[in-house]
Amino acid sequence: MIPVHVINLARSADRRAFMQEALAKAGVSGEFVAAVDGRRRRAPSPRAISAAETALILSHRKVWRRFLRSAEEYAVVLEDDAHLGEGFAQLLEADWRAHAFDAVKLETLFHRVWLARRGAMLGERKLHRLGSEHYGTAGYLVSREGARKMLALTRGLDQPVDHALFGAKTMRAGRLRVLQLVPAVVVQDNIHPDAKARRELPTTLHESDREQLAEAARRAKPRGWARLKREARRFVAQLEQMARRIPTMRCTRVPWR
Repeated sequence: MIPVHVINLARSADRRAFMQEALAKAGVSGEFVAAVDGRRRRAPSPRAISAAETALILSHRKVWRRFLRSAEEYAVVLEDDAHLGEGFAQLLEADWRAHAFDAVKLETLFHRVWLARRGAMLGERKLHRLGSEHYGTAGYLVSREGARKMLALTRGLDQPVDHALFGAKTMRAGRLRVLQLVPAVVVQDNIHPDAKARRELPTTLHESDREQLAEAARRAKPRGWARLKREARRFVAQLEQMARRIPTMRCTRVPWR
């Protein structure tokens, strides 16, 4: 069975309890990895990402290094607010060697993404090549080569971890070969499709993190003519991407089950 690593802050006992319950319900065990605490570090520079985002990158890097020190072929990485869907344990026992990938996104944000029209069956689910950004790092499967590539992609600590791994630039350049599981088997608590199932887990962000994130967002927004030029470039790029993708891909929302 593929090992499961759960990233969890030592001070977030409620999130740990939530994940212990989720894993037990799914019939699997997981190794809890102590996350780097953003409250105990500063962002690299005033214009860098927040301390919390930097800590999250370092936490994922910690898991990848631990995985690469093992003899395992694959590893599943979960953040500590992940709901696990039907048949999660069976996916850990599946023969993944029949599929070429660096990473498999197990989660969905319910946004529209581009997927290859053709997919490969994996039990009652399918695997499709992901052709566009699909943010989030609450749940993914990674190969050894994928972990090495992820370490390289995040070395700069200059963007959120999900942007570095599954963002537009990475996907467009083909830096990672990413497959999408359909339906997804992981969804974050705050976007669970059944509002009654949400646990309303407390955030791990400190007030200073929120202020830093808001300030970074304000700085990143161009204004006036610069904004118009950016939007025009973005529109042209989107048209070009659609023209390339339409013959072999489809734009769709990934369901969860």
